[in-house]
Amino acid sequence: MAVYLILEKTTAQVLIHLHRGDFVAADKCVRESYSLPGYSGSEDCVAMETLLQGYDEQDEDQAYRVCNSPLLKYMDNDYAKLAISLRVPGGGAKKKKAPAAPQGGASGAPAEEEDDYEGGLC
Repeated sequence: MAVYLILEKTTAQVLIHLHRGDFVAADKCVRESYSLPGYSGSEDCVAMETLLQGYDEQDEDQAYRVCNSPLLKYMDNDYAKLAISLRVPGGGAKKKKAPAAPQGGASGAPAEEEDDYEGGLC
């Protein structure tokens, strides 16, 4: 039970530091936790290292995967909310694919024709 609390405490601290934009403090927190029994190599440790790497490299997708993993989703509600609301600086919003255009005009809406003179003649 004590090991679990240590793991959760470190994860919570990392989330708080990153939410404040303090990568250095979050990284230091993980590095200091390596000396704690059971932390190094644990699922929490690997997740926090992956999250820090994604944050540092401005990889929104990598950070998103970690923050939406069951490990963080099922933490205390406040920390789970921090995880899912975490934004990577420079990463911007999560990229979404553009919807595919309907083929063959089967949608029922007539396709608009391009007007060569829309802006005027000059």
